[in-house]
Parts: sequence; structure tokens; C-alpha cells
Amino acid sequence: MMLNDDDLEQAAIQLARFRMDTTLPSILDQYAALLENYKRLKSDYEEERDGRERYKQMSKGQGGNPFVLVLVDGDAYVFHETLVGNGANGGRTAAQLLNESIKSSLRKKDLEHCEIMVRVYADVAGLSKNLYRARLTGPEKRSLAPFVASFNRSYGLFDFVDVGEWDETADLKLRAALNLYAPSPQCKHIYFAGCHDGGYISDLATFSSSRERLTLVTAPDVKFQDDYDRLDMEIEEFPGIFQPVPAHTSSGHQSPRSRSGSVKGASRDWRVMATPITIRESHIGPATKKQQKCKFYRSGTCKYGDECRNLHAE
Repeated sequence: MMLNDDDLEQAAIQLARFRMDTTLPSILDQYAALLENYKRLKSDYEEERDGRERYKQMSKGQGGNPFVLVLVDGDAYVFHETLVGNGANGGRTAAQLLNESIKSSLRKKDLEHCEIMVRVYADVAGLSKNLYRARLTGPEKRSLAPFVASFNRSYGLFDFVDVGEWDETADLKLRAALNLYAPSPQCKHIYFAGCHDGGYISDLATFSSSRERLTLVTAPDVKFQDDYDRLDMEIEEFPGIFQPVPAHTSSGHQSPRSRSGSVKGASRDWRVMATPITIRESHIGPATKKQQKCKFYRSGTCKYGDECRNLHAE
């Protein structure tokens, strides 16, 4: 049976009283030494017990390296035209700017000790085609690839993921990542850049009890739906990084997110509204009725550009 602190104190008092009435000081000194040793061993035992409890918590996933997660729907939150238009250098700069902006935000949240994990999900071929139409990249089918590769090389936990040319795949990936990492105790905060689409609201609402661990990211011309405001989560904007609509858009068109309401898939609508490259006279002379339409231009892969012999028209 282990003695508690009160028992030890009472024993020490009894010893002191007995010492005054006995002629056996040697025996009493030994007894006093035993009491001191017992106290020391009891303290060591309690420290060891606490250490075992901490180890159990870590083995159950309560420990580990803390990190924050940045989730980006890259089909809507397009990197700024000055970045995507600069190829590999732009990809590196984009990663650096995003990293600096997140670190600045983390300092305000007292989370600067956390690692930063970034997941951008997008249809790279689709983005390449429409950025080419906006004269921001070349005509190759995957002209955005140098930007993406450089972005991925910049930091070990930064990933720009090509989801392929299928609708809603970026949405699927974003939801899966959110639901995987949000409950994790190692994930201290999540920045969510997908507020153009009301389809994510129900997923975010699942974590309303821990809303202080989520920040909604906005960008110029992104129209938040009212339901996002009702989530009562923090909202931040990182200037100069994301740009939903490229600057080179037709003056006769309106951005889909500047209209009232929100439509599923609006993140992709701006790409068909991007200003097409102006049809100019080719090197064989002005266009004639016999001139055929360039089938490569229609697929976004014509390597001759303005010098093509065929018509550049949809």
C-alpha cells in the first residue's frame, strides 16, 4: 500500500516525538533516511507514470508535428496573370508569395511553429488552353506545366495536382482532403480557397464546432454566397496571388461571379469568355472565303500563331 503525503507527514511528526523520548538515535536516524528515500522514489514514480501517459497519447495520434493545410480549387482561384505568364519563374514566385502570406497570417494566430502544407487541385490542360486564349501562356496543350513543376519544387509540402480533364474532379479531391485532415489533431488550421462554389458549404458546416480552426480565403472578384458568411468563419485575402478572371477579358462580357447568384461550375465559365486572339492577315495575304479554319487553333494547340495559313476562328 502506497503512503500518501498526509501519512508521510504524520509519520514524520511521530518520529520527532519518539526521538525526544528514546535513547536509540541511530535507529531513528535510519528510519528518517528511509522516509526521505521513500519520498524521492514516489516522486520518480509519478514522473515515470506521466511519461507513459504522454507516450500513449502520442501513439493514438495526439502528438506528432503540427501543420496547417492550404486547400485551393485551382480551377477558380487561378494564380495571378503576372505569375502564370512567367512560366517556371512564375511558379517559384507564386509558391514563395503564398508561403510568405500564410506565414504572416500564422503569426497573428500564434501558429508560426507549424509546417505549411499546400494542395492545389486543377485541370492543367483546361487551364493551359484558356490561359493561352488570354495570351498568358503558349499554345501547347499543357503550357502551364513549367509553372506547375516549379511550384512543386519550391517547397517539400507544396503540391499543384493535375486532376485531369474531367468535371468535378477538383471538387472531389478538395472535399476528400478537407474531410481527412480537418479532424486530425496535428492539423492546427485550414485555409480553404474554394468559396466561389456553394457546394462546399455543407462540408465546411460539418466542422462548425471548431470554426476557429478554419479560414476562408477570398480573392478579387470572388463572390461569396450568403451561406459562407453564416458559417461565421474568419475570412482572409492574399493580395497579388489569386485572380479568378484574367485581366485580358472581353469588355463586352461579364464575369460569371459578378452576376447575382452562383452557378455550379462557374469557376470554369470565365475561360470560354477570355478574349480570343484577334484574327489577323497571314503571311500569304488576307483571309479569303476559300481559307479553311485551323483545326489546331480550335483545340488550342496551333504552333504557328498569327502566322498560320488557316483561319483562327471557333
